[in-house]
Amino acid sequence: MNTSALVRAHDPITSVMAAEAASAFSGPHCERILLALKQGEGTAQELMDRTGLTVVQIDRRLPEIFRNGNARVVQFNGEDLMRDGYRVWERV
Repeated sequence: MNTSALVRAHDPITSVMAAEAASAFSGPHCERILLALKQGEGTAQELMDRTGLTVVQIDRRLPEIFRNGNARVVQFNGEDLMRDGYRVWERV
């Protein structure tokens, strides 16, 4: 992950440190989510139970996983499939 995309030039050093820390655990989070999706489709809420991550941690990683071509939102009749207010994701 490119930390320069996470902070601005005028951000305090604590923000820079947080961005560097985020890049350190991004990979393991993505791996855990992908392993959970290998077991079957799921929402961020459902993936929370399979990964031990929080919904917020999962929601922050899913767009990155999508951009890398490893997961997508399940489609139903041309619409994003939703369950309990969350999009349903599947591994590609």
